Amino acid sequence: MNIRKEIRALTATEQLEFINTLLAMKRSGVYDKYVHWHHAVMKATVYPNEPQDPNYRNGAHRGPAFLPWHREMLMQFEADLQAINVGVTLPYWDWTQDAAAPEQSPVWRQGFLGGDGDQADQFRVQDGVFAHKYGNWPVPPYDEEGLPGPGLKRQFGQVISSLPTEDDLRVAMNESLYDEPNYNSSPFIRGFRNRLEGWITQRGDPAVKTSGSQLHNRVHLWIGGNMLPMTSPDDPVFFLHHCFIDKIWADWQAQKRLDEPDLAPHYCPMQDGPPGHNYDDVINPWTRRISEVMDIAALGYSYAPSRPLTKSPFKSPFMA
Repeated sequence: MNIRKEIRALTATEQLEFINTLLAMKRSGVYDKYVHWHHAVMKATVYPNEPQDPNYRNGAHRGPAFLPWHREMLMQFEADLQAINVGVTLPYWDWTQDAAAPEQSPVWRQGFLGGDGDQADQFRVQDGVFAHKYGNWPVPPYDEEGLPGPGLKRQFGQVISSLPTEDDLRVAMNESLYDEPNYNSSPFIRGFRNRLEGWITQRGDPAVKTSGSQLHNRVHLWIGGNMLPMTSPDDPVFFLHHCFIDKIWADWQAQKRLDEPDLAPHYCPMQDGPPGHNYDDVINPWTRRISEVMDIAALGYSYAPSRPLTKSPFKSPFMA
C-alpha cells in the first residue's frame, strides 16, 4: 500500500529522494509524456447540440471526468516514479495551510521545488534545482501563450491574489451531489466536482466568500507562469497540487459512503452523459474505466492525514 504524505510530513531523506527521482524522470524523457497527455486531452467531449470547443468541456476538464482522469494520471506518474525508485510515493501539498502566507510555503524552499520567478528574467525560477540556469529542467517557450523564452516560470500572486482557505474548501466538502446536468463549468451547475474544480464562483453562488476563481483553478492562477496553460505539468508542483485535489475527492467519497451508503457510487452521469464522462467510459489515453478508479484502497494507496476538514494578461483555461 502506497501512503501519500503531505509535504510537511516528508523527512529530509524522503524529500531528497523524491526530487532526485523527478530529475531522473526528466532526464529519461518519461516526465514529458505527462505534459503531452495533459495537453493532448484538450479535445471537445460534448453533446451534438453543444459548442464543439474543448474550453466548453474536454476529456479531463470542465466535466465529471475531471477527478477520475487526474486520479489515473497520478497513478501512472507514481508508477513511473517507482520504476526508478521503488520507495518513492507522490506527496501532496495542502495549500490551505499556506493561505495566510503563500510565498512562505515550504513547497517553495530552495531544497524542494524552488520559488517565484523573476520578472526581469522572463519570470524564470531563480533558485533550486529546477531553475533554468542549472540546466536540470528544460521547459520549452510558449510564445503564443505569453510565455516566451525557455525555462520554468512562475508569477506568484500576479493573476489572482491568494490561495484557497480551509473555509473555501469546506464549502465543497458540504456538497451532497457529485455533479449535475449539464455537466459543464457553468457557475450555476452545482455539485462537488464543479465546486472543487473551481468554477462555482460568487456569480453562481453568493454564499462563496472569496472573490474570483476557486480551489483547483485558483491555485493554478496564483502560481502563474507555466501553471497557466494546458502544458501545466511542466511545473512539478502540478503533481503535488493535483495529489491534494485527489485526496480531497477521496475524503469526500469516504464521507459519502458513511452518510449515504445506499447512493453509492456517488458519481454521475452513470450513462447518456457527454462522451468520456460516463461511469463506465474508458479514461483516455489509458485503459482503465472511470468505474475502476473510484476506490483508492482497491487501487493500492491511501493518504496520511494533513489536518481534518470539518463538513458543514494571459487568459488561462482555469479562468471563467
